[in-house]
Amino acid sequence: MYTVAVIPARGGSKGVPLKNIREVAGKPLIAWVTAACLRSESVDRTVVSTDHEGIARVARECGAEVPFMRPPELSGDLVTLDPVIYHAVTTLEAGNHRQIDVVLTVQPTCPLLRPDTIDRSVKTLAEGDHDSVIMLKEIRHLYWRRENGQFLPLFDRRANRQELDPLYSETGAVFASRRSIITPDNRLGSNIGHIVGSEEEAIDIDTLIDLKLAELVLQRRRETEGACLD
Repeated sequence: MYTVAVIPARGGSKGVPLKNIREVAGKPLIAWVTAACLRSESVDRTVVSTDHEGIARVARECGAEVPFMRPPELSGDLVTLDPVIYHAVTTLEAGNHRQIDVVLTVQPTCPLLRPDTIDRSVKTLAEGDHDSVIMLKEIRHLYWRRENGQFLPLFDRRANRQELDPLYSETGAVFASRRSIITPDNRLGSNIGHIVGSEEEAIDIDTLIDLKLAELVLQRRRETEGACLD
């Protein structure tokens, strides 16, 4: 299967300006997921979709391709990733006339994502009858929901964290989609498969606090795993 990883990295971040190229643990943020894609056994091509020349330059220095710039109409705050990924895929196919089989959406704001998790998402897609595969994170907490002004428990009994039934939240770290189901409005289809990633991999940088947390974890990982991260 011909698999392309698309890293969407626009320049208009509000919480942490230009966070996609901000230094985290000695590297630009986007460098971490770029390296994970390049080390993945499943990814044939790693492409960055951006509207910012500075991000494009850094992405190329990190080893990614930037064969096009994202148009302004796909760069606004309210634009979802579905049309961004569709634009990337159709532009790539028009450029080299090669049909893509699997498209990965890999968020640059999840720098702890591992190559083997990327591979696992592609393998799960290939071996199952799925339109797409998304990554989940296991959570065990006492959750409540609000209904008609009242707070209602989402648990049957109070218990220690380890005894609670797990819930699973989506992470944005990696989505694997069959090319055949991708449209300007949808990249997941109706039959969605799942993989469960680690809590570290689910760290998604939206704020400076997230950035500091990711930096601490990356530094610890570098100390335990050594040069393989550099």
